[in-house]
Amino acid sequence: MEWLIETFEGMGTIRFGMTPEDVGIALGAPDRSRRGRRPGYFSEHRGTRSPIVRYRDNKVCEIEAFYDLGVVEFRGISLFQTDGKQVLRQLEALNGGAMISVGIVLFDQIGLTTGRLDEGARTAHSVTAFSPGTWDNNISDFEMISFE
Repeated sequence: MEWLIETFEGMGTIRFGMTPEDVGIALGAPDRSRRGRRPGYFSEHRGTRSPIVRYRDNKVCEIEAFYDLGVVEFRGISLFQTDGKQVLRQLEALNGGAMISVGIVLFDQIGLTTGRLDEGARTAHSVTAFSPGTWDNNISDFEMISFE
């Protein structure tokens, strides 16, 4: 399956604002759910056949894809099949900059975070699409970085 990311809209058939029931209809029942650290947050996992879906107040707020999901694309960029450093450069250009904190690279204007795609441990490579406002309260924890 191909997972196309649309800025602040969603990934594949999953859309921000969907309920767990909506996602279940689109993807099937989760293999497991996990309660978040903050009240009102939880995630659903469906093995490697679909992304991890995170909810806030029963609405999809983040969708995370790992390297083994298959084809994950954003604006024509194949995020896991292209060299990681090149992907980070392209996302930085599209976003107008990049920020980093504890290994998470934030592209706030295009609604994405990534694990360090330029680092060696491919098994940790991930990309997360997020809904508007999801990272607004955390921006002060990040510092500017450039992949040029």
